[in-house]
Formats: sequence, structure tokens, C-alpha cells
Amino acid sequence: MLKNSTLLPLAAALTIAMSSASAASMTAAAPATTSHTHAQPAPKLAPVDEYFGKMKLSPLGINNTIHDTSQHVKYDQANAARYYTGLEWAEDALHDWARKYPQDTWLPGRAYFMSHVFWQMHTAEADAAADRCRQLLFTQFPKSRWASMAKSESKEKVAPVVSQADQAPKR
Repeated sequence: MLKNSTLLPLAAALTIAMSSASAASMTAAAPATTSHTHAQPAPKLAPVDEYFGKMKLSPLGINNTIHDTSQHVKYDQANAARYYTGLEWAEDALHDWARKYPQDTWLPGRAYFMSHVFWQMHTAEADAAADRCRQLLFTQFPKSRWASMAKSESKEKVAPVVSQADQAPKR
């Protein structure tokens, strides 16, 4: 029978030997890398804590800006154009995101919804921004469900002009 004083060092040595052997087998199984190998492709999805564009917006920040602007425009149609600049910054970030992560599956939906919010502003400047969002959608994600839906849409369908009389509360 071994004493504890002998057993403990023996167990520690065995543990170290086993972990060294395991590490060696894992290293041997890993593919060798050399300086002439091709660079790894960019990750498909952008990390939520990466920031894009002049205003350094994260993907979640872009999403929140689209949502918040949509709500402002919906409930304050008379002043919709005042929300253009904030959404323009999000558009800048969206295009930066698309350059860095061109296969990110979140991009087509963001471009689609952003184009709708721009259209709802009913200004030439916002219409041009909507066109840029749709161009991103159609060129980078032509086979996405978002592009399929967008192909059958028009500004008039998505954001019809509502007269002031139609906006007045009914009595």
C-alpha cells in the first residue's frame, strides 16, 4: 500500500505526462501553416461589438436606428425629413459593414427595411438613399428573399403619399 506522500507526486506526474501527450497529439493533428498559404476568408457574420461607418455603429446600433427612425416617421409624418441625418449615418455604417462582411446574412434585411424608412420620408434625398440601399440588396444579395420581395415593390406601394386631410383625426 502506497502512502499519501508517495501517491500525490505520482498522480501529479501522471497527470502532467498525460496532458503533454494529449497536447502533442493535438499539435500533430493540426495542419501546418506556412508563410505562403492563402489568408483565411473573412468571417461570414460581423461581431455585434464591431463598429462601422463614420459614427461607429454596431450591427445592433444600425438595427435600432432603423427601428427608431421608422417609429418617428410613422408617428410624425409631417416632420419625417428631420430624421434623415440619423438614418443616413446608419446607411453609411451599413455600407461599411457590407464591405467588411459581404456575406453577412443580416445585411439584406437591414438594407430592405432601411430603404422603406427612407421612402417614407418623401424627399428626393431620402429617395436617393433608398435607391442606394436597394442597389446593395440587388447586387450583393440578388437571390435573397429580401431581394425577391423588393423586386415587386415600388415607392408608391410601400410609402404612399398621405394628404394632410387623411392624417387629421376623424370625429
